[in-house]
Amino acid sequence: MTVKPHYSLSFQGVQQAKQSYTLYYEPSLGISSDILVKNNETISKDTPIFKYYNPHIEKHILAKKNLLSSIQHSNKISSDNFNQQVQLSNDILNLQQQLQTRIYAPIKGRVTVLHPFPSKSHTEIMQINSDERIIRAKINESQLKQLKNNQLVQVSIKDTRQFEGKILSISSIPYKTESSFSFYNVDISTDPSYPIGYHFDLHLGTTEYELPNKVIYNKNYVLVIHNKKIIKRNIKYIKSKKSGYIMVSNGLNIGDKIITHPSTSLLESTE
Repeated sequence: MTVKPHYSLSFQGVQQAKQSYTLYYEPSLGISSDILVKNNETISKDTPIFKYYNPHIEKHILAKKNLLSSIQHSNKISSDNFNQQVQLSNDILNLQQQLQTRIYAPIKGRVTVLHPFPSKSHTEIMQINSDERIIRAKINESQLKQLKNNQLVQVSIKDTRQFEGKILSISSIPYKTESSFSFYNVDISTDPSYPIGYHFDLHLGTTEYELPNKVIYNKNYVLVIHNKKIIKRNIKYIKSKKSGYIMVSNGLNIGDKIITHPSTSLLESTE
């Protein structure tokens, strides 16, 4: 049999940017539009990234300008006439400020343009991702009590350990609530070389191996196949809560090949 780890808690997480912002198209702000940044460009916070232009407001401006011009060229001179000109001038100024609407980046990061020519409401125009990376995991309320900030997490891919992370934050407010469970976000430090969207297996607690009692040889040993040879490995273990099994805390590695029922000839050839 092959040794596999047994952890106190295992769950999954996905590589994400620590900060991320998605810009959606809002036709109410204007019909014509322009992207003010380039794809894959790194920008600072408060950089203008998108511009709306509203032709409907331009029509209102033109109408008020025509009315103002008409009043100015009339022969009537009165306080009402003057007040109307002041009001129209203020209206034109306010409308001109609404003619163009600029959107500014709320975070520093790298731009990914998704739809350069949006036409439908709520279309994703672009996404900005910070250079810092985290692993975002989702846990249920029964798992929550086992986690704490700064706790070490074993990060692996398909049972192969990659690196060790640390819990950075645990959400105190659930992102989703169902009839029987609430679910919370957990952020974990990561290796930034992995791309956004990469999936990891996450494990808490010390690495232990749950094995059947029948692997024990001579009270404190197991037989392991190594380099086509059978070797005797000293182990430390306790009884498992699972009947007929032990929990090995020392002496084995992930992937070790263990002989469960060694024959007499095999026992004689052990090192």
